[in-house]
Amino acid sequence: MSNNNFVKGECRHCGGHLEFPANAAGETVECPHCGRPTELNATISPDKPKSFRRMGFGLGIAVFLIGVGLAAVLVRQKGKGPGVVSETQTVPASPTNNSAATVTPPASPVMAPGEERTNDFAISAVRLEKTPGSSLVYVTGKVGNLSSRQRFGVKVEFGLFDTNDNPVGKATDYQPVLEPHGDWRFKAMVMETKAVSARLNLIQEDQ
Repeated sequence: MSNNNFVKGECRHCGGHLEFPANAAGETVECPHCGRPTELNATISPDKPKSFRRMGFGLGIAVFLIGVGLAAVLVRQKGKGPGVVSETQTVPASPTNNSAATVTPPASPVMAPGEERTNDFAISAVRLEKTPGSSLVYVTGKVGNLSSRQRFGVKVEFGLFDTNDNPVGKATDYQPVLEPHGDWRFKAMVMETKAVSARLNLIQEDQ
C-alpha cells in the first residue's frame, strides 16, 4: 500500500469527516469544520472501502436472487389459490342438486316423411291396415304430444278416399289422456269398403 493513499477520519470534537494522507495519521491539525485542534485518526483504512464495495455488491446479488426465488414461489402459490386452476389440478364436478334441478323437455325430433304438426301435436304418415284373418280395416299411425302438459280427450278424424281420390267417408279415434311428450298409436276403424287412402282432417282435444 502506498503512503500517498488517503484515509478518512472524524473530528473528535464535532464529528466532521476528515480525509488525509495515510502517513499523516497521528498528527494534530485544526478541524476545517469547527476550527478546534483534533488528532488525525484513520477510522477507515484504504483497503476497507474496496472490501465494503465488494461486500455490498455481493449482498445486492444475493438479495436479488432471493427476491427472484420468492417471486417464483408466490406465483406458483397464487396459481393454486381459490378460483384458479393450475395445469395439474382437476376441477371437481359440481354435485347435482336434484331438488333444484330444472327439468328441460326433450327437443322435438326431426320431422319424419309425411308427418304433420299442429297445436303441439305430431301426426305421423297414416296408412290403411287390414287386420289379419278378418275384413276389418283401420287407419293406423301415431300421434305425439310435443308439449310438457297432459292432453285430455284427444280426437283424430281422417277423410277416406277411393281409387279416384274421391271422398267416401270418415274415420275417427279417441284417446282420453295423452301424457306430456307421450305417443298414442291410433286405430280408426274404416267402415267404407271403397276407401283405399286416408288423410288427416283434424286433431283436437277437450278444453
